[in-house]
Amino acid sequence: MDFELTSTETKIKKEMKHFMALTIMSLAFGAMAMAFAIATITTNVLALTKTISNVYFVLFSLVIGFIVAYFALRYVISSVEVLSKFDEIQEDEDGEKNLPSERLTERIVKLMGLYREEKPQINRMILVSKIAGVCFFANALIQTIIVSITFNSDTVELIPVVGGILVSLIMGMVGFYLPSSFHKYAIYWDERLVKSEDAEKKMASFMEEP
Repeated sequence: MDFELTSTETKIKKEMKHFMALTIMSLAFGAMAMAFAIATITTNVLALTKTISNVYFVLFSLVIGFIVAYFALRYVISSVEVLSKFDEIQEDEDGEKNLPSERLTERIVKLMGLYREEKPQINRMILVSKIAGVCFFANALIQTIIVSITFNSDTVELIPVVGGILVSLIMGMVGFYLPSSFHKYAIYWDERLVKSEDAEKKMASFMEEP
């Protein structure tokens, strides 16, 4: 019995670590999208004050920047709310090991409640992480092509470019790895939700008066 509790606790903690990593990376990607949108807005506002040519293109870019900034802000706020609720569950058990069955059950119930309540946002975080991974890989590919075309023997100038490519590749791999690794845990939580709903129905049926 103790071995089963320890094994269950280890699995739950592992799932929580993956969930935390996914949430933090989602926040990072959302913040990058906001930074990109703000930079686009700033650049195009300045362009409007300095030039009359290509006004429609600048206005179009400005509108796109505001749209991206709006959705990125909403996404970051939703992700922060998920992280805040998750932190509350973590704080309840912070530093505790070998939890008794009652406390472990309580933690699982809280996590199930969080997953049930925030499932749409969690699915969005998985999707956004994959999209971000694609964007980072695309950026690495584009930078590699540019370097190969404009290659020269100046090693000093080449080092930061290669460093940027490596960072993009690492971020791209992380963007794909986290949602892929969390997907199997999402399947587990879906199964748990189905079983919990069945249990609730049985309990309701049991409590009905004859």
